[in-house]
Amino acid sequence: MADKRLKGQEVSIRISAAGVVQDSIDAVASFNDSVAYELKEDGFLGETVNRFDEILNGYGGDMEFQPTRANWNLLEQQITARATRETPDLEFTIVRTDFYPNGDTTIYTYKDVSFGPLPTTVASRGDYVKVRLEFRCSERPIKINALP
Repeated sequence: MADKRLKGQEVSIRISAAGVVQDSIDAVASFNDSVAYELKEDGFLGETVNRFDEILNGYGGDMEFQPTRANWNLLEQQITARATRETPDLEFTIVRTDFYPNGDTTIYTYKDVSFGPLPTTVASRGDYVKVRLEFRCSERPIKINALP
């Protein structure tokens, strides 16, 4: 029998600002993660193939959530306050925890996150409001089989 695969219902996303979890971000619809590698290539005289190397340019991704309470706007205000240097030392952290069906866990911690565009979509009268966060960071430690 094949092993059971990880599903979205087994993934938890938390965002914190200054160490306080933003509990209004709880209806996460999607989360995309990326490692920003840059591929370098050079060719040299006397060699028959190019040489390759990679450079790590950081981590990031994006997520989409459906707000459940008005206090999600506090996160937007905190992002704006840091971007305008009202609170330049405010640090944001995103933690993703994967709970595998076999009992394994993986915890990804995106440290000192910076945000990009923050669009809000109101598609129609019958659709849920959606907020999309784009983020990047320089450090993303991974803990495997550590307690969340």
